[in-house]
Amino acid sequence: MTVQDHTQQEPRLGVDVIGFGVGEFAYLLNVFEGPARDRSVSVFRAEEMVDDVTLATAGASSLMARDMATVDEDGDLGVTGVAAAVATALGKANRWTEITLLTGEAVDNVALLEAPGVSLMLQPRLLGTWFVFAQDPAITSAEATLRVVRQHVKQNHGGTAYLVFKTLGSEQHLLIRREGDAWTTGVPDFDKDEVAETAGLDDAGLLAAIEDARGAA
Repeated sequence: MTVQDHTQQEPRLGVDVIGFGVGEFAYLLNVFEGPARDRSVSVFRAEEMVDDVTLATAGASSLMARDMATVDEDGDLGVTGVAAAVATALGKANRWTEITLLTGEAVDNVALLEAPGVSLMLQPRLLGTWFVFAQDPAITSAEATLRVVRQHVKQNHGGTAYLVFKTLGSEQHLLIRREGDAWTTGVPDFDKDEVAETAGLDDAGLLAAIEDARGAA
């Protein structure tokens, strides 16, 4: 399994939203091997999915039918274009951000994967499908995260967010809620069962809190 020209057809934030079925996603999780890929499997809770050979084979067939995979002269299958970008993000990421968006009635999720040369956001939808779009290259990953949270709160009065920032060797958590015209953040201490809150933050203050929680890759 190979990746071909993954930078040439990368989707654009707000312009291109590409959907992948559960089998396709299982196959893309299996393109690479190594600690980064294993971390992605854990982030997406896909341990059973990646071991399902029938599912991954169906996914490969689907990718070929959509011109996102080709077979070379040696009979090896390689993913191309957007599928290659997704495979790279899943298999080579050095940072994962899990964004849980909460309202009184519902929970939604967004995952931001950052790998060398590619940063993608993935959002689950019905029947195991995933929608994928690229981070706007004009903004930082912290700014992209803030944009998602701000849009959620704008559309859902009283909505909150729970962020988990992961690298191969670290994990940080950040709670966010809107109070009037300001933001309040919380950093949980699971050992003490306490949350250290900081209130009265403007957008710049919240961005700084997100950047601090992200830490160094």
